[in-house]
Parts: sequence; structure tokens; C-alpha cells
Amino acid sequence: MDTETMIRNLKKVEEDHKDDKVFTGQLNIAEMAHDARKRLEELKAYEDTGLTPEQIMELKERDTAKAPEHAPTGYGMICPVCGNLVQLWQKHCGGCGQKLRED
Repeated sequence: MDTETMIRNLKKVEEDHKDDKVFTGQLNIAEMAHDARKRLEELKAYEDTGLTPEQIMELKERDTAKAPEHAPTGYGMICPVCGNLVQLWQKHCGGCGQKLRED
């Protein structure tokens, strides 16, 4: 079953049980269906990218700015991820694409 079908089915369950007066223990079926549907809708955007969760985490890590280290020669800086020489004005490493923080 694809994500869109699951979202539609959960929306129907939510609608079918919205007026329930008796709940099974502490379980509110409409609320549970609503929460599950909302989470699937959030995840759908990631599914559409075609990326794996691991690839998304790698991109998130790469796009989190990191402070470059001073080059031992005193000229430029060193990327904290790949060790590539970067200039002070660079916002991303030319070697690995790591976002660099300005300190």
C-alpha cells in the first residue's frame, strides 16, 4: 500500500470515528488516526525526494555549519570534515560541500 492510500484510509478512519463516545480503554481511534495521518503527510515530503533516511541525515549534517580549523601554514583554513584547504571567504568546502561557519 502506498503512502497516499494510507493517508486517505487514515483520514476515513478519523472521519468515521470522530463522534465516537466510547473509547477502547484510553485509545481514541479518531485521534490516533489523525496523528498517524499527520506523521505520514510529513514523511511523504521525504519519500518524494527518493533519498534514503541515511542520505537525508548526511545532507543535514553537511548543511550544519562547522568551524574550519586554522591551516598550519597560517594561510587559509582547513575543512573540519575532509581536510581540504579553504579560504576565509568560502561559505562551503570545495572538496566535500560542508557548510562552514564564520567565527
